[in-house]
Amino acid sequence: KLGITLKEGDCVATASSNSLIIARILRLTPKMVRIKQIKSATQRYSWETNKYPSDVIKLDGPDVTMYLLKNE
Repeated sequence: KLGITLKEGDCVATASSNSLIIARILRLTPKMVRIKQIKSATQRYSWETNKYPSDVIKLDGPDVTMYLLKNE
């Protein structure tokens, strides 16, 4: 809806179970985006799911870089 182009490997934010998660795009399909949650220090596992492109927002900048360095 915002006209932002998504591609594989981009970091995105999306809602899941009443919370905000940070994820990475694994694959683009004609209708959906396959994402994998970036595991944080307090989680034991990460999960993969499909989301509509209108349900995710692309993240970029130094804040995302620091989050990735701290949590991967």
